[in-house]
Amino acid sequence: MSESFYALEARYVLDCLPPREKIVVTRARGMKIKDVNGREYTDLFSGISTNNLGHCHPEVVEAIANQAREFMHVSAYYYHELEATLAQRLSSIAPGGLSKTFFCNSGTEAVDGSVKIAKLLASSRGKSGATVIALKGSFHGRLSLTLSLTGQRKFKANLGNYANYPGVVHTASPYYYRCGEGVSEEEFGKRCADEIRDVIENYAAGDVAAVVLEPILGEGGIIVPPDTFLPRVAAICREEGVPLVVDEVQTGFGRTGRVFACQHWSVEPDVMALAKALGGGLPLGAIMVSESVSKAIQPGDHFNTFFANPVCCAASLAAITVLQRENLPERASRIGSEVLKRLGESQEKIASIGDVRGKGLMIGIELVKDRSTKKPAPELAQEVKKEMLRRGYIVGVGGIFKNVVRLQPPLIISEDEAEKATSELISSMGQATH
Repeated sequence: MSESFYALEARYVLDCLPPREKIVVTRARGMKIKDVNGREYTDLFSGISTNNLGHCHPEVVEAIANQAREFMHVSAYYYHELEATLAQRLSSIAPGGLSKTFFCNSGTEAVDGSVKIAKLLASSRGKSGATVIALKGSFHGRLSLTLSLTGQRKFKANLGNYANYPGVVHTASPYYYRCGEGVSEEEFGKRCADEIRDVIENYAAGDVAAVVLEPILGEGGIIVPPDTFLPRVAAICREEGVPLVVDEVQTGFGRTGRVFACQHWSVEPDVMALAKALGGGLPLGAIMVSESVSKAIQPGDHFNTFFANPVCCAASLAAITVLQRENLPERASRIGSEVLKRLGESQEKIASIGDVRGKGLMIGIELVKDRSTKKPAPELAQEVKKEMLRRGYIVGVGGIFKNVVRLQPPLIISEDEAEKATSELISSMGQATH
């Protein structure tokens, strides 16, 4: 059956996606995914850090069904109660003074719209907002502006000016493992932050509309910045009068052990982009702004046909309820700490493990051919991924050099499941090395 499906796929679906696993999904519940051949897999990747409650959480499914019976789409020309209810709910859990929300469909839209709002804010202050600062190694999406913000060349091949939006400048990645040699982690974080000030004051082509960054770089390889980095960036933005836009698309909703990753460093952004886990499994994005930023936005400045889709809003409200009631951020922190500890210990025995890093259940294992040179081992990462799949586990692979094994399981994973999965991963890495 699956072979006939692949033939149909090849004939009618545009072949533009990265290589996919030969898994045709027929059912998914909780931690498990079942394919068309009846094989079951334990999901340690959560649909790219999206299914934080696992697959088809019954309360989310019920909320979706109940709303779908009433109405599914009316467009942004009309109101419905769920949009205001969800906006209020988000404001109650968001960091700092983020109090107003615009709803869209994806992370790319959320980041793109965040920059648009920053540009409007600059204009309202009599500035041009000519420059936007992002980080090397970052990932913010795959359409023109968000690709320009993305600090990885591999996503921009053959796209020319489409991925070169005017005014985007990239500063140093807080990637201590590869870039911090010779200085302490604390000093390295400060230096990376200070480069942003240097660009604002000395190198930007005109004034700066925003600094855009991920609190933990996801597609870049689960890069956790030094603790000195984000607080210093936030202070620089305040002193320079530049809005800080935090991209929490992948890190939000408990993934890192806090509801939002920037809360680990007590950072309060001016604008925050959300998506992925926000929708509880359905496509939903959001842009949150502070009261002061919201004053720069006028009626008609932004629009989206599927703004605050009622079914997606219902799913989101149910997902946030479960997240809070079950205290899943704390669970992610607790279980993630144990996984990180065991992986760190395995580093002593497996020579190909160059670095183990992460927060909560957002964990990266960087594989190298030689620890002294840190030469990336992307082939080895793929071997580990294939071996884990053979054993019935789905993991991700990413990183600037495609050599980072990514663990981002649903936050509902039990201690026993996490322990077993970690053992299988350590065994797979050891086997792939030999």
